[in-house]
Amino acid sequence: MIEEQRLVIIANAHRESRGLPTDASTLELLAELQAEKLVVEHGLQDVEQDDISDEQKFLLTDVAEDIDEEDQEIGVSDEMKGVYNDN
Repeated sequence: MIEEQRLVIIANAHRESRGLPTDASTLELLAELQAEKLVVEHGLQDVEQDDISDEQKFLLTDVAEDIDEEDQEIGVSDEMKGVYNDN
């Protein structure tokens, strides 16, 4: 296991020992709420010129078009093929 995976396991074990939720959707909601609280308390940071120039590099490119998930085929297991076929 990589270090990041071990840390996630340890963090989940700690949360479970304290009776806190560990499922992904609950943790995502908690992260969003904490981010919102941070912005409310401290406001947004000023935009740096470096940030603007980084974004401008991709403004007129089609980088996002290369990552179109709708174009990828999804395989179907043999079990599911039986469900959809009338054979």
